[in-house]
Amino acid sequence: MKEKVFNVSGMKCKHCVMTVTEAVTELDGVQSCDVNLEKGTVTVKFEDSLEESSITSAIKEEGFGVA
Repeated sequence: MKEKVFNVSGMKCKHCVMTVTEAVTELDGVQSCDVNLEKGTVTVKFEDSLEESSITSAIKEEGFGVA
């Protein structure tokens, strides 16, 4: 199991939090997703078999930036 904190830009409201959470948690292998709106971070716990690029792609597809 891995844990990674992603810096995400463009999140401004609770709807953004829900959008990012849904996009990430529907990926196979994600155990948990914690979005911190104030810090602009998304902490994801996921299985080793899931690539980090899949998570960043899911966030970017929703219109947010990932650093």
